[in-house]
Amino acid sequence: MEFSEVNFKEEDKAKLMAALTFQMEKFCQIKENFFTAQRELTPTEFRCLRFLRNNPVLNTKEIAIQMNLSQGRITHLLNSLEIKGFIQREADKKDRRVIKVSLAKGASGFIEKVIADYIALHEDIINYLPAENKDEVLYSMKFFFEALRKWADSLENN
Repeated sequence: MEFSEVNFKEEDKAKLMAALTFQMEKFCQIKENFFTAQRELTPTEFRCLRFLRNNPVLNTKEIAIQMNLSQGRITHLLNSLEIKGFIQREADKKDRRVIKVSLAKGASGFIEKVIADYIALHEDIINYLPAENKDEVLYSMKFFFEALRKWADSLENN
C-alpha cells in the first residue's frame, strides 16, 4: 500500500490506519524514551508530572484513574518522583487513608523547562513535514485523536 495514493480504497483504509497507528506508537515510544532519558526521567514519570502540572492537587486514586495505572504502580511512581524532589504527598486531614499529591515547591521551574524542551522537540519533528502539508497533517491528527477519544468513551459506556 503506497502513501502516495490520494484516494484510498475503502477496504484499505482500516488496514492503513492499523499499520500507521502501530508505527506511530513505535516511534512515539522511541521519542518519549529519548526525551525523558536525557532528563533522568522515565516516560511515565514525565506523563505524571505533566498531569500534575495541570491538576495542582490530586489524590493517588485520581492519578491512577487518569494515568490508567494500578494503585501499586502509582505508589512506585510517586515514590520515585518524591525521591527526585518533584512531588510532595500529604495525608488528607479528613481521611488519613487518602493521600493528596502535588508538585513540590521547587519543581515547577524544572517542569516548565522540560515542557518547553518537549515543545521544541515537536517543532523539530514538524520541520520534517513538507511546508505545504503541515497544517493538513495537524488538522488530520486532531480529528484522528478525536475519533480515538470517542471510540474509547464508547468502551466505557458498554
